[in-house]
Amino acid sequence: MQYKIPQDVQIEDKIVGPLTLKQLAILGVGGGLTYAIYTVLASKYYIEIWLVPTVIPGLLTLAITFLKIGGIPFGKWCLLMVEYFFKPKKRVFVMGGADNYMTTLFADKSKKVQTTDEGAGKAERDRERLSKIGEISKALDTYSTPHPAA
Repeated sequence: MQYKIPQDVQIEDKIVGPLTLKQLAILGVGGGLTYAIYTVLASKYYIEIWLVPTVIPGLLTLAITFLKIGGIPFGKWCLLMVEYFFKPKKRVFVMGGADNYMTTLFADKSKKVQTTDEGAGKAERDRERLSKIGEISKALDTYSTPHPAA
């Protein structure tokens, strides 16, 4: 029995022609806003007044819907540019800078100090476990898979 396996699961589904649901929603909201601005301004003013406030949201809507810069959608590109301008350009690495906070925040005060006898027993168990792991890794390293005849 054969089953079809979808190949391009990252590609959005096309709803109307070449438009995806996200593109239709962006066009609907942006077009509605542009039309609302047009109806309010065109009834009271001449074309010189209402043209610019109407064209700007219309072009922005089209850019967000269809424009890609370097394969990145224009809306995501704008958000990446905002992130680039507000994040620091130079980063400073401090060795062990975060370890101090972790130890003080998550320190368990109810732990008892182990006696030397318990510590020695634990160390012996750890050595025994490590030797077992060493044996297993040697066995796995020496195992060779049979090669099929060519």
